Amino acid sequence: LVRRGQVKKVYGGVVALGQSEDSSTPVTRELMDFQVRNREYLDEKKQIGKKASQFVNHGDTIFLDSGSTTLQMIPYLAEKKNLTVVTYSLPALAELAQYPQIRTIGLPGVVLGRTASVVGGSTCHALRQFNCSKAFLGCTGLSLTRQLTNATFEEFEVKQVAMEQSKVLYLLADHEKFDHAALMTYGQIGALDYLITNRQPDETYRAYLEEQQVTLVLTMEEK
Repeated sequence: LVRRGQVKKVYGGVVALGQSEDSSTPVTRELMDFQVRNREYLDEKKQIGKKASQFVNHGDTIFLDSGSTTLQMIPYLAEKKNLTVVTYSLPALAELAQYPQIRTIGLPGVVLGRTASVVGGSTCHALRQFNCSKAFLGCTGLSLTRQLTNATFEEFEVKQVAMEQSKVLYLLADHEKFDHAALMTYGQIGALDYLITNRQPDETYRAYLEEQQVTLVLTMEEK
């Protein structure tokens, strides 16, 4: 298939090249190293992280996904009382260590260097022991046809368990994530309770979110 030009080998598997038969969204988004992703659209991600932190209440137990956008929530969580954070993100664990007042639970697993996270069967097993009030999720890309997608099989599994174990689901996604798809669909947009982004999506997305009863939250009011 690679020789024929039908797929391209990427980290974690393969992706189809070109347009899919039933969608205008190409499945071509590949995984970038965490350090690279952490530098892109940093201001937008900080705005999204700040906005998302406003949904965290005193006494919450939250799941914090791996990713460069969810990481930006942490500085704004310092004033939350009796907060517990469950995460498999190595950068998040390092950042949370600066806030001893936050009870931090690091999930066990095998280190996946390019995502700066720990993954595997032990990660999923441990996560299933927790009932989280809220999950703050990231994605590699999202579209109306491919839904919520991720570039690695290992993190795909953890995200699915997090959605199962959490009462309220939030997706944090900057404008650049829209109309893109990655290797695997880990969830449906309609399963979300909130989608937090920095820019108003087009009418098609707004109508779909309203139909699915997903609340759209923008980091700033439209002028």
